[in-house]
Amino acid sequence: DRVIGVVFDIEDAELPELDRAEGLGRGYDRTRVAVTSVTGNSVVVLTYCATRIDASLRPFHWYKEHVLRGAREHGLPGDYIEWIDAIESIADPDAARHERELAVYRG
Repeated sequence: DRVIGVVFDIEDAELPELDRAEGLGRGYDRTRVAVTSVTGNSVVVLTYCATRIDASLRPFHWYKEHVLRGAREHGLPGDYIEWIDAIESIADPDAARHERELAVYRG
């Protein structure tokens, strides 16, 4: 398999907060996988894998914005960024959450 992304180093003490943010136990499981970087370095990383796949679901606009900004910031391949950008997203019915999520880019 091929994965395009970024590897971050986090402290064990930060895992509970990350688990909550990533939906551990609510549609996602945490698992370890071995990845090889473009430079050939191999490392074991944690990732979150969906436990329930529903092809009809679409990400909220704010979530897609997070993913696009991260992909651009970390210099992921242009064709991959275009693929992400082409994914249909939907408005979040919780307008306050939408504003809260995008507030990280202001100020």
